Amino acid sequence: MTLDGLRCFCALVETGSFRRAAEQVFRSQPAVSQQIKALEREMGQVLVDRRTGRPSAQGQTLHARAAAILRAVDALAREMADQDGANTGELRLGTSDTTAMYLLPPHVRRFTAAMPQVRLVITNRASDAIAAQVLRGELDLGLVTLPQNHPDLAEEALFRQRLVLVTPRNHPLTRRKAVDWRDLGDTPLLLLDAQTRTGAVLREHFRRAGFTPQVMLDSGSFEVIKRYIAEGAGVSFLPEAVLVRGESRLARLEMPGLPEIGIGVIWRRDAYLTRPARAFLELLRGVGDGGGDN
Repeated sequence: MTLDGLRCFCALVETGSFRRAAEQVFRSQPAVSQQIKALEREMGQVLVDRRTGRPSAQGQTLHARAAAILRAVDALAREMADQDGANTGELRLGTSDTTAMYLLPPHVRRFTAAMPQVRLVITNRASDAIAAQVLRGELDLGLVTLPQNHPDLAEEALFRQRLVLVTPRNHPLTRRKAVDWRDLGDTPLLLLDAQTRTGAVLREHFRRAGFTPQVMLDSGSFEVIKRYIAEGAGVSFLPEAVLVRGESRLARLEMPGLPEIGIGVIWRRDAYLTRPARAFLELLRGVGDGGGDN
């Protein structure tokens, strides 16, 4: 049994495909297949269904143990490299597109100035996908919506982001002193996809308020939604921070009782945080306000 074989096996289980597993571990498909066969000979068990790529019961047991072994080996390698005292190495950071646009740039600039020899690798995904990658040991830190509520994740709140009603600049609602749900009536709503954390929070808030939204657009992008609002297609509820200066075609309106979105940083509880990861975490702890996360 080799570490290379375990990496190939875990990649196959996690991707469900020999082709994708080969891409993930930078091997050819025949090489991955040979590693799986070698493991099966050693274990005396069929570990993977060749038709579906799914693990057998024995394969599921091996995957759980192998994934933990690989995380420990990778953490050991990072810890040993960290002990030379140099500000080098790699920091793998996960964040949503939105947070990457509205929160990270100044902190990335400060980090790279302080640690120019560190290779910073940023992955953009939805919060739940980022959390999954942190759990698998593929990312050191994740900047996500909270709470994640996973026993293997440590999480630290950074700030809470208010949601506001956003309309075209000349929309009739802008002439009201206060806006409530009845004022929205049949107004077309442009909402974040329900698969995003913010979109799910909004829909739950609508349900509790007894409000049935007239959804015209579901999108995973704040920028797409803002463009449609600017063209007069409808209104939306967005985190304050995605409304940047110079967007003269948009108006933000207060509505009482709108939910807030918690933003924070996560990492595996049992992971070793390298010097670069600890330094970036300290930068994030200084965040007082910033961008929403989808």
